[in-house]
Amino acid sequence: MKHVLKQAILISAVLGVLALTVTGCGNSAGHSSSVSTASSVPDIPASSSAVQSAPDTASQPEVQQATLYIGRDGDFKEYPLEYEGELKPETLIQGISELTGWDLTLSDEVTTGKGGMTVSFASICALFSGPPEPQKEEFFVYDAETLIPTILDSVRETLQENFVDSASGGDPDSLNIYYCAEGDQPLTFENMNVTIPMDTPYTSFPNG
Repeated sequence: MKHVLKQAILISAVLGVLALTVTGCGNSAGHSSSVSTASSVPDIPASSSAVQSAPDTASQPEVQQATLYIGRDGDFKEYPLEYEGELKPETLIQGISELTGWDLTLSDEVTTGKGGMTVSFASICALFSGPPEPQKEEFFVYDAETLIPTILDSVRETLQENFVDSASGGDPDSLNIYYCAEGDQPLTFENMNVTIPMDTPYTSFPNG
């Protein structure tokens, strides 16, 4: 009887050990499966194009073209002048200066109104100081008697032709151009015995 009881206890102990072993293996497999199937999501860097600034689409000033008239007594040569923005009398006069090499420094801004335009020349300009040295071959002059009328005629013609639309039926001569010297004085050329009145529109250079 004791022998049978010992066998029963031994069998129960063996079965208990087997049950613990099976349970442990099952838990181990389940844990292993959970780890192996878990995955981390890698960080995705932002696209560089997404952070690029928008291109500067601001419109650039449009380049336009005016015409300079160089000469005298109705005999003028035409030269193109490129400019940006609003066309001003000073832009045209400066264009003549840069093209020819003549100093056309003004003593004040060109005044405009219903009566026309008034151009005031500085005392250092070529009307009083003469042509530059050396002169540009195309615009070479021998004396003041040639230079002064050429400057005055060229400025007058250039202003009239660019500010009066002759293509639409306008008359360039209808724009009066007045000249004066620095200090609100008339243009006076004593060596030529010539004075250009301030209150009379300039049309052509008078004979001395």
